[in-house]
Amino acid sequence: MERAARHSWSAAMGLQLLCVIVAVVIVTGPDSAQGNVFTSAAYRRTQKVCVDLLGINPFRLAQYDKFVYPPDQSTMCLIRCVGIVLRFWDDKEGFNVTFVEQEFRPVIDAKFKQTLTEAIATKLELIDPLDVCSRAYYAFRTFRNLLRQLLNPTSPKPGSCQVFQPLTAVQIVNAIADCVRESGNLSTALLFNFTKGIITDVEPMRCLIFCAAKRTGVYSASEGPLLENLHRQLSPPGEDLRSFVLRQKLCLQRNEQPAGTDECSRAFNQFFACTRPDYEKFIIKNLDDALVAALQRLLAANSTAGTSTRPAISDTAPSSSNDPSARFNQLFNDGYM
Repeated sequence: MERAARHSWSAAMGLQLLCVIVAVVIVTGPDSAQGNVFTSAAYRRTQKVCVDLLGINPFRLAQYDKFVYPPDQSTMCLIRCVGIVLRFWDDKEGFNVTFVEQEFRPVIDAKFKQTLTEAIATKLELIDPLDVCSRAYYAFRTFRNLLRQLLNPTSPKPGSCQVFQPLTAVQIVNAIADCVRESGNLSTALLFNFTKGIITDVEPMRCLIFCAAKRTGVYSASEGPLLENLHRQLSPPGEDLRSFVLRQKLCLQRNEQPAGTDECSRAFNQFFACTRPDYEKFIIKNLDDALVAALQRLLAANSTAGTSTRPAISDTAPSSSNDPSARFNQLFNDGYM
C-alpha cells in the first residue's frame, strides 16, 4: 500500500513539474549558466520554485543555498524536483552522467565517468525502485562525494610527520602471509577456508586479523581502527571521509566489545565485522594476475611455517586462461583446496 501511494504521489507530481520547468525556463532565459549548472543562478531559482511547489518550509532555502542537504524526505524530493527540471535526473533513466560530464569538462574524464556510473548503480540497487525521491537524492549525493574527492583529494595535516601510504591489494595479501608465517599456529584448513572467504571465529584467525590490520597501518592496539588511514586505503567510491567515518563509527559502536576483551577478539569482532564488506569490494576490484600470484603465496605460507604437508604452490602456476577471475577460480578448483 505504501509503495502504491508513493507511485500515485509521483504521478500526481508530473504535471506540476512540467509547470516548474516552464517557469524556470521563462525566468532564466538562455545563457544563464555561470560556470556549471550547479553553481548557476538557474540552480538557485529552481531550488526556490521546488521549495514552493513541495510546500517545504521557506526558511530551509538558506540551508539549501549553501548546498546542505540532510537526508529527510522533503530534501530528497527537492533534489528530485531540481534534478528533473535541470535534466540531471530522470525517474526512468536515472542520473544523467553524460550531462554532468559536459558541465564539468575537462575535469570529468572517461575514468571518472565510469567510476561514477558504477558507484551510482551500486547505491541504487539498495533502494526501492518506486522510491524515486530517495533514488534521486542518493544518486546526487554519490556524485557530489565523488566530485569532492576528485577536486579536493585528501592531503596530510600540517605538521604531520608520518603520512599514511595506501597499500596495493598485493601488498595487503603479502602482509597477511607474513602474519601467517610469524604466528605458525594457523592450520591448513583455516588458511584455505580464509582464502575462500570462510573466516572462522577462532583464536588463530582472530589474531591473524589483528596482526594484518596493524601491519597494514589501519589499526592500532592502543587507538583501535585508524579511520582516516582506512578511508585512504579503501577509497570507497562515492563516499567522502566524513561520511565514511560516520558509518564506521556507528558500526563500531554497535559492535563494541566488553571491557577486558583481548586485543585479537576486539579487532576481529569489532573492526573486522565493520570493515569486511569494504575489504571484499577492494579485493574484487583489484583482482588481477599479480593478486592471484600473491594469493598463491599466501596459500603456501603455512608450509614455510611448518604447519602444512601440502606442496607449495608455485608463484607462476600455469593457467589455461589469461582472465584474472578465471585464474582465481582455477586456483581453488585444481586440487589445491
